[in-house]
Amino acid sequence: MKTILDLTYNDAKEFFLKEENYFSVELPEYFIFQGLLENLDKELQNKDLKKDLGTAIKVRDLDDVNYKILNNKDGKLSWRPFQLIHPAIYVNLVHNITEENNWGTIVNRFKLFSENTKIECHSLPVTENKEKSAKENQIYEWWQNVEQRSILMALEYNHVLHLDITDCYGALYTHSIVWALHGKEDAKKPENRNKQEFIGNVIDWGIQDMSNGQTNGIPQGSVLMDFIAEMVLGYSDLLLTERLNEKGITDYKIIRYRDDYRIFTKNAQQSAEIAKELSEVLSSLNFKVNNGKTVSNNDLVLGALKPDKIHWIYNKRKTENIQKWLLQLYVLGEHFPNSGTLYKEVKHFLDWLKKREDSIKENDSEENKAINHPDVLISILINLAYNNPRLYPLVTGSISFLITKIEDVQYQKDIITKIRKKFEQLPNTNYLDVWLQRLTLNIDKDLSYSGKLCEKVIGNEMPIWNSDWLNIKIKKLIENTSIIDVDKLEKLEVSFSESEINELGDYDKLFS
Repeated sequence: MKTILDLTYNDAKEFFLKEENYFSVELPEYFIFQGLLENLDKELQNKDLKKDLGTAIKVRDLDDVNYKILNNKDGKLSWRPFQLIHPAIYVNLVHNITEENNWGTIVNRFKLFSENTKIECHSLPVTENKEKSAKENQIYEWWQNVEQRSILMALEYNHVLHLDITDCYGALYTHSIVWALHGKEDAKKPENRNKQEFIGNVIDWGIQDMSNGQTNGIPQGSVLMDFIAEMVLGYSDLLLTERLNEKGITDYKIIRYRDDYRIFTKNAQQSAEIAKELSEVLSSLNFKVNNGKTVSNNDLVLGALKPDKIHWIYNKRKTENIQKWLLQLYVLGEHFPNSGTLYKEVKHFLDWLKKREDSIKENDSEENKAINHPDVLISILINLAYNNPRLYPLVTGSISFLITKIEDVQYQKDIITKIRKKFEQLPNTNYLDVWLQRLTLNIDKDLSYSGKLCEKVIGNEMPIWNSDWLNIKIKKLIENTSIIDVDKLEKLEVSFSESEINELGDYDKLFS
């Protein structure tokens, strides 16, 4: 399976400029960004974004350059901002990263990061092939090289320690990108701090430009930022290797997927020694180990599986009763909120609803077409999504089939009103509003939703990003390039189409 590092600089550029990599968070299919990215790609070729295309307004003085989509994280008071990076900054950053010499520097640096075969990284962005999309391949990478390899480790080791980083993307120190790509000693030399030939500096400046000049944190929601995070995490692998070599620690294996570490050793004491060294390495890069998610296990077979998957293996019960099926999923969500297994199983439920709908023939009896108590099923689904926000797209998709089984149009609208009132109790639900709007477009067109993306759907021309720092030509190009596919919007039915459902893959690691 090819990773991003196997691509030429030109192919890497093409990869990053695909809309699914620009924003990897699930949105309704009528949102499109490909045209905008392609237009900017042409306009920004061989241009200095600020010198050639800027104005007197400094981009770092603006705090709304990127567009943040706020998503409740846990059904309580925690939330996560996904960001639509300003497309001009994004495209410019892609151009710089995939310039031939810069790309060579990055690829060679990653070769250094991976020299220690005892530390394996399996979270580099993977590319698509004829059979599978890049996202599907990323899932397979997780299953094959993390879960399956972890089980295989039971042949050689007796103990595994799981740990991860607290708020990895939010904590990432942008100057550490320069350290990662050029070495900390060289990066900190006064003559190199503003050196444009250092691609690390260019990336650091680009992230600060989109973040009001802040040096802590990178945006979540794009494959490009996933890759940039891997630069720093790969550097931490290198630093850890150096410390372990100095300590004479050699009998171990570490499997890393993004900020998730699995440390395999002969016993708990050896794992603790490595964890201590790792914690100090991460601290030097402004990261902290998440103590609440640190788990020690002497059973490497069960330890290779996530707790939610183990629970489902033990407790799943086959049933033909739809309500019992949903109640099983509800219980799973109570025990393991926002888990990958929960996401996958709710996706299976949505797939089943679609297949059932497709199998119904026009001459079928009303009894065969009916679903008993669809309003009750909707209530279970809504309460499941209330506590598990990663399920928003899947739950709205499922409801899109169930609500059509309610013949009373006014009752349909009443249910939608109750759903909206329930979620008003939660803070920061912009992401939910995007999906509720998709659900209700053909039920009640008078409903309004908050957020600029929702405004775009109903024809409001307010700009998504603040482009006041750009010249009028580029600003107009961004504002006049539609991000809504009007044809798809006009052809929407209440029930999700097959293409819409297929876009909601079993992406277990998408919101991890």
